[in-house]
Amino acid sequence: METASELAKNPNTTTVKRKISDGAGGLIEVDEVQRLFVNPIANGGTPMAEAFQQASNGIEKFIANHPNGFPPIVINITDGEPNNMALATNEAKKLAQLKTSDGNVIILNAHISNASAGKIELPSNDSGFSSNQFAKFLFDISSILPEPLVESAKNAGFNVQTGAKGFVFNADAETLIKLLNFGSQGALR
Repeated sequence: METASELAKNPNTTTVKRKISDGAGGLIEVDEVQRLFVNPIANGGTPMAEAFQQASNGIEKFIANHPNGFPPIVINITDGEPNNMALATNEAKKLAQLKTSDGNVIILNAHISNASAGKIELPSNDSGFSSNQFAKFLFDISSILPEPLVESAKNAGFNVQTGAKGFVFNADAETLIKLLNFGSQGALR
């Protein structure tokens, strides 16, 4: 498990070809270096229970050293298809029970899907995706946003209702970036 600041310090880079205007009506191909902070891996069902266990191990150590701080925030970005939903649910619930003197660990989930339903941001109920078992699973394990995060989410451009959970459904790149921005800021805003 790595913190966001650790990822930012040590990005991998890759070079991609990009076509740009040559200024005379044509195109030229140039190399563009892109930074990659997390290497995606797609290989069957997601070992989400194991990810939550790993997060719990790191957070327990963090809380031991910072018992009075704002609670840690876990941001889970996934297609929502754990290889063992029951075990992932149990591990997420255990993770959510860890706490500092300021509150319990906060779990935010970004569901990325090619489903036909539209994008849903920080809902307070599952009415827009109740037929999607994986989206419902992620909604159920997401935390209700505490007031400092409600304010951060509003500042990031989200329309936040009472009881909103830290969950986005069919997240596009803009929504994902907004979630990462307000979620990684925590109570700092």
